[in-house]
Amino acid sequence: MEETINIRSIFKQIANDDPRAFQLFFDYTYMKLYRYTSYFLVEKGVCKDVISDVYLYLWQNRKQLPEIQNYENYLFICARNHALKYKSESDKYQKIRLEDADLGGLSEKSTPEQEILDNELKKIIELAINSLPEKCRLIFFMVREENMTYKEVAQILSISDRTVHAQMCIAIRKIGIVIQEYRTGKKIK
Repeated sequence: MEETINIRSIFKQIANDDPRAFQLFFDYTYMKLYRYTSYFLVEKGVCKDVISDVYLYLWQNRKQLPEIQNYENYLFICARNHALKYKSESDKYQKIRLEDADLGGLSEKSTPEQEILDNELKKIIELAINSLPEKCRLIFFMVREENMTYKEVAQILSISDRTVHAQMCIAIRKIGIVIQEYRTGKKIK
């Protein structure tokens, strides 16, 4: 799907009860919303259910869609609220999957030994990310995986830019320490 769809026009069509426009919006936003929601919730099926609830909510409130200024912020806030509501009811927590980690050139799998080491480092990085506090982990995901700016993350999470910066510093420092410990074999305090 092209990145140049006119969301304002689609929202107007949806507000006029056009199911094809809603399907277009759904197709355009689903994967991004799924990735975002998966960092709150454990099970894929639950993520899909929560996302379905978000889209149902959007359809039920479609008359207000043309008033939305920033659809991404609105969509992420809706998803966050629905996921947190589910999470508070079920008390289940998500562990981040680092399926496609960019190891910064470490994956030059020239030998089987190097491939094993790269896979081990990938698992260690995943564990480091999973050990981050929940809000820190979410901010790290939004900035690194979704390529959002600090300002966008701050708006979506209703926090300050400085808080986003501080949380990213914490995440990067902790992950860096884990990588350094792995490479040197020494515990860093």
